[in-house]
Amino acid sequence: MTKFIRALTALTVLALMSACGGGGGSAGNTNGVALFTSASDAVTVAPGSSLTFNVGGGVPGYSATSSNGAASASVSGKTLTISGNAGGKSEVVVLDAAGSKVKIAVTVGTGVDFYTNAPDKITMDIGAVSSTYKMGGGSTVYSVVSGNQQVARVTQNGSDFYITGLSAGVTTIVMTDSLGASKKSDLTIGSGIALFSTAPSSVTISIGTSSAVYSIGGGSQIYTVSSSNNAVASVGQSSNKDFVITGRAGGNAIVTVKDNSGALVNVNVVVGTNDALFSTAAAAVNLTPGGSNTYKVGGGIPVYSVGSSNNSVATATIVGNDLTIVGVGSGTSSVVVHDATNGSLTITVTVSGTVPVALFTTAASDIIVAPSTSPSFTVGGGLAPYTVSTSDASVSTASISAASLTINGLKLGSAKITVKDAAGASITINVTVSAGAVIPLFTTSPAAVTLITGTTAAYTIGGGTSPYTVTSSNTSIVTVSAAGSSYAITGGNAGNAQVVIRDVLGTSVTVAVTITAVAQTPVDVLPGDSTGAVGDTLSFKITGGTAPFTINNNNPSITTVTQSGATFTAKLLNVGVTPVSVQDAQGQIKTINVTATAANSTLRISPAVMTIGEDSNASIDLAIYGGTAPYRAFTSDLVLSSVTVTGSTLTVGLGSKGDRCVVVKDSSGTTILGGSYVITLTVIDSLGASATATFNIKDNFKGGANCS
Repeated sequence: MTKFIRALTALTVLALMSACGGGGGSAGNTNGVALFTSASDAVTVAPGSSLTFNVGGGVPGYSATSSNGAASASVSGKTLTISGNAGGKSEVVVLDAAGSKVKIAVTVGTGVDFYTNAPDKITMDIGAVSSTYKMGGGSTVYSVVSGNQQVARVTQNGSDFYITGLSAGVTTIVMTDSLGASKKSDLTIGSGIALFSTAPSSVTISIGTSSAVYSIGGGSQIYTVSSSNNAVASVGQSSNKDFVITGRAGGNAIVTVKDNSGALVNVNVVVGTNDALFSTAAAAVNLTPGGSNTYKVGGGIPVYSVGSSNNSVATATIVGNDLTIVGVGSGTSSVVVHDATNGSLTITVTVSGTVPVALFTTAASDIIVAPSTSPSFTVGGGLAPYTVSTSDASVSTASISAASLTINGLKLGSAKITVKDAAGASITINVTVSAGAVIPLFTTSPAAVTLITGTTAAYTIGGGTSPYTVTSSNTSIVTVSAAGSSYAITGGNAGNAQVVIRDVLGTSVTVAVTITAVAQTPVDVLPGDSTGAVGDTLSFKITGGTAPFTINNNNPSITTVTQSGATFTAKLLNVGVTPVSVQDAQGQIKTINVTATAANSTLRISPAVMTIGEDSNASIDLAIYGGTAPYRAFTSDLVLSSVTVTGSTLTVGLGSKGDRCVVVKDSSGTTILGGSYVITLTVIDSLGASATATFNIKDNFKGGANCS
């Protein structure tokens, strides 16, 4: 304001001077008046528009500059023009001929604070499109972004935008002008309902039966369903929004429903009988030291467990339904059996008498064990159970399973292995681990191997004395790679070569390798080994190999085989098992076992058990018998399989993974080479009856395009 008054005063002075003839266009300072402009210290100009101001004082010959492209400035005579180009801030400097300056802060914008008509909170359905919202004010280069592109997409056109809901969830829509002013709207896509399942919090089902079909909703899609113990209860799905639970074995499991935001719902599952826990053992039993008896346990809710109140008197173990009680020393103990819930029963065990046979082992008192070998011996007498220890675990270790003692040679040296029974009797075995090999050097490879150019075969080495070396007589034909007791052979150019395996003592084994340039596709049958009921007709497809194919049925009294080109059916006639072999034009043979079981009229799937190689991507058709149509199908693994029902045909296709390549592991996480990955297929009819089938995917090491 002060500057404006100063400028106004200066203009008044100029006017008076002009009226009196003063100043008269002199090139010097205008009567001592400082350079001024009628603009204030800070001005706002809209993009695409201009403002004009007067310039005076100082030494005439005025000019103006702008600090950036947001605004431009020029002087014509005594008129200053400031133009807005794009949203932003700039500094305009006005200069006279003597170098005096006047600075003006310029904001290019609307002069109105940034605003939007989008509400602070927006709720939409999945797939819905919002109204068109507008932005204004501020600096007019606007941007709009969604904080989560998977939940919602924003489409912008200048100062307008709209929102498309993509998946259930929450995110924030942020709107910003070019000066950094911002607004935001909290966006919810979906119902806003918490994750839920129609399943009750606790479900009890019998072994071999399935629950009702439960639905999933709310939360944030996508949903997953899993069982804490697939051996007790497996989960079947036909989509990610429904599931059934199938009882596999007695016990407890937790089925967890989870959405992609991490919310979860748990269902407690009990599989088993409602009968009271019982045992074939009497309430009180008598044993001698070292004596044992086995009894059956039933009722309650499996899985069962057992404990003894005094292990120095009696021990007890249970495997499945078999309870074994062993007398150890004189006295009385209580053996208590528990089921998977709160059921229990107590058996009073009295042990009296003497031990008939002293502790013994078939291992000599002094033995020699080669490195990397594990000889086994028998342990008996005394009072089971037995334990074993070693004086030097770096040289030799040992383990006992039932009455079998295994001693492992690890490195050269000596150790003492001590075997003890439950009464404290002991036997010491002096073990010397020497370099002499007890087991001759060997390899799992056949003596002659034929490979196709570019393919690889893997084998293992054993016996002899490690470490091992593996070499090729001609690396242009065969290359080898070895690690520990494993090695792989890779085919190069067509021809013949020798692969030599040697141990550290120089013992060798030679494998003759032939490399061919033309691939011979193996003949295969899908599915593989199959089981059905008498009266069923099983369908098979022949893949690979070279047509024409010849089919040999080993036992026509069990099944009748009918061939049509590369397909055939097997009509099951009588209970039993028969091998069925397929031979192609090149002499390759593939044999499968077809098993017929007794038929029943209840709902069932045929084949009830089938096996398919992991490298096959073909769809498999199964037949549904009995029950009341229409049927619904479920699979325990949507990643490796999908299921559809057409009439009474159940088709098993590929899952979301797109192939059937598997890595099979046991319950401890150890990989089982050549194992089978088990999928449970479930069919439910219109009256709620259920049937299951086992679909095995075999890890067959075939590799290739499908399982590289």
